[in-house]
Amino acid sequence: MNSASAAKPVHRSWLVLAAKAVVVMQLLAIVYTLTSVWIAVAVAAAFAVVVAAVRALGRASKQVDRIFEEELG
Repeated sequence: MNSASAAKPVHRSWLVLAAKAVVVMQLLAIVYTLTSVWIAVAVAAAFAVVVAAVRALGRASKQVDRIFEEELG
């Protein structure tokens, strides 16, 4: 095993996902407390759109890399 594969975990721990969920929920609670429920809903929707876009771009990047590898390699 080389150092590059050792630095990247293959799967995410459930603990990491739970911690991220807690942080997001706390952020939404702060937004709700300082503003209104509609603004908190808008922030949550915007966050969901950004997360979906980042995941889609990540998958597209991997697919393009795989296609280039097949064509050039």
